[in-house]
Amino acid sequence: MKNSSASFWILLPLAVMLAGCGESDQKIPISGIVFCDGKPFEGASVAFIGNNGGSFSSATTDNEGKFSMRAAPGQNKVAVSKANTENVKPMDPNEDQTMPTEAEYAIMVKSAPKPLVAERFADPDKSGITIEVKEGMDSVDINVTTK
Repeated sequence: MKNSSASFWILLPLAVMLAGCGESDQKIPISGIVFCDGKPFEGASVAFIGNNGGSFSSATTDNEGKFSMRAAPGQNKVAVSKANTENVKPMDPNEDQTMPTEAEYAIMVKSAPKPLVAERFADPDKSGITIEVKEGMDSVDINVTTK
C-alpha cells in the first residue's frame, strides 16, 4: 500500500508535465512577405485574427518584408500597420507620469506617430484581406498601400 501511494505521488507530477507538452494550440505555421506600394515592407506589424476573433497571432516583418508565425486554421482576417516613429521621443521610465494639460495633450496628438500605411489596413474588419490558413500552404504575399 505504501509503495502504491509513493508511486502515485511520484508519477502525478510527471503526468502533469507530460500533459502540458502537447501541441494544444492547433495553430499552423504560416509565412509570407508584406509589400507596401509594391516594395517589401520592413518593420510592419502583421496580425492574423482567426476563429471569428477567438485567435490572435502576430509578427513583425524583417528587412525583406518577410514574416512567419503560427495562426489558427481556417479563414483569418489580416491587419497590417506601421507608424513613423523617427521623431517620437521615448518616455523616460524614471520620470513621473502625470496627466497632461489640454495644451500638452494637443501637442501630443499633433506629434503622434503617423501611419506609414493606409489606416484601413490596421483594422482587420476594414483591411479587406483574408487568408485561408491550412497545413502545408505556400508562402503568402500581402499587399497594402499608403493611400
